[in-house]
Amino acid sequence: MSHTSRYPFTEEELKHFKKVLLEKRNDAAERLEEVRNAQTNLGEADDADYSSLAHHMADVGSEEQESEMNYLQIERVREYIIHINHALERIENKTYGICQATGKPISKERLEAVPHTRYSIEAKQKGLVKDQ
Repeated sequence: MSHTSRYPFTEEELKHFKKVLLEKRNDAAERLEEVRNAQTNLGEADDADYSSLAHHMADVGSEEQESEMNYLQIERVREYIIHINHALERIENKTYGICQATGKPISKERLEAVPHTRYSIEAKQKGLVKDQ
């Protein structure tokens, strides 16, 4: 979309959404660090546990499952941060809040709920997109 006066958001609104996105990115980065630390600590515990004769196979399975869940959570948080970064780029180039499927403005209510979204509710309801 061009940088015309038809752009649906004011500079003040963009500043608001940028602040929200930066806060969410900071929170996500902290969460990512927590999960990575938990994964590292789990790995260190595994090394010590495997040397123990009393180590039970069910414990190994539980630890492997926890490790897999941590890995999946790390991937989800990393992807979320990427979506936030893309939203911040859209703010900078004045395409934020424009549905990438319909080209129409995304409602402020939707952006408040999912500030990193690229799609309007209309696009989702019509099945034009599968993510976000």
